[in-house]
Amino acid sequence: MIYKRAWAEISLDNLAHNMAVIRRCVPAGTDLMGIVKADAYGHGAVDIARAMLYFGADSLGVAICEEGVQLRQGGIESPVLVMGFTPTPLLDAVIKHNLTQTVFSISGAKALSEAAARHNKRAVIHIKIDTGMSRLGFLPKAESIDAICEIVRDPNLYVQGIYTHCATSDQLDHGFVLEQQARFDWILEELKKRDVNIMKRHIANSGAVAQTLRNPEIIGKNIFMDYARVGIMLYGLPPSAEMAELCAPLMLKPVMRLMAQVSQVKKLAAGAGISYGHIYKTNRESTIAVLPIGYADGYPRRLSHGGKVLVHGQLAPIAGAICMDQCMIDVTDIPGVAPGDHVTLLGNKTEGICADDLADIVGTISYEIVCGIGKRVPRVYIQQN
Repeated sequence: MIYKRAWAEISLDNLAHNMAVIRRCVPAGTDLMGIVKADAYGHGAVDIARAMLYFGADSLGVAICEEGVQLRQGGIESPVLVMGFTPTPLLDAVIKHNLTQTVFSISGAKALSEAAARHNKRAVIHIKIDTGMSRLGFLPKAESIDAICEIVRDPNLYVQGIYTHCATSDQLDHGFVLEQQARFDWILEELKKRDVNIMKRHIANSGAVAQTLRNPEIIGKNIFMDYARVGIMLYGLPPSAEMAELCAPLMLKPVMRLMAQVSQVKKLAAGAGISYGHIYKTNRESTIAVLPIGYADGYPRRLSHGGKVLVHGQLAPIAGAICMDQCMIDVTDIPGVAPGDHVTLLGNKTEGICADDLADIVGTISYEIVCGIGKRVPRVYIQQN
């Protein structure tokens, strides 16, 4: 299918491959929660959620209530955990759409309880523990045990799960992961002394799953409880550039490929300035191709310095500053480039333009690259198998 401007190809075959790979890493008895927050990391939440469930995910995770509502409106009926803060006026939507809400304070629990009572329903919740992320969650202290027990006694709330989040699992040094496990285990033990046994306990994120590849006897023993919450690895990317080599044996496949179509090709004399500020000037007679995609589409402007794209199987450098809606590439050494030709701006590692490659140039992480692809770039879902 030919698109007039730019598009993101989303390979459901690659998603299925990654799901199967992660399933083999997760022991029997541990459910898989597919994380589809931030529009499924830029891949399209509803379509990806459907595919993940079809390929074997047991539940889904989102960051905010509105993302959960979007899934429900898209026909998704599976359990959906809202992992972030929900303002009080939106708690009625949580109840109405049967979303599972994360609770991290007594005041938040009371507000949700009141909303549940208004709807004559019992809200399903997961308790968040802050074991070292220093973000949302009850701290591992005695007063937190008292608070959690109070929440468990609330007749309008059903405490289905309890979890924490690993802060450094995307680093090869796993010392702090073990420390967070110990803090979480302390919470569980203290609750057990009060006869509180919460059914769904979970710690593992993508980084923790990757850690088990190297340290199954150390990490895997406790990290896999009742859920593995997996995000970035399902989209075919390692949790960090530092862990890319560790994850290489898994042969994860990037799910997103960002494409554009050449809109014009022109010859420029030596010394011609290109784009705003003329930060790039030709040093010879050059062939320049114009692409109808820019930073408003999520193709970062910082790729103006060092960015490359793939055309006719060869890498071509970005020429000049990336504009809001367009960018230029130097195809002098790639013969035959013509308007209508397809160009890959984000691909895989062997092509040299994977999300980690772009992130390294921009000075960010792969998550930001894929999440940043704009809404005016249509997602095209491809499945061949």
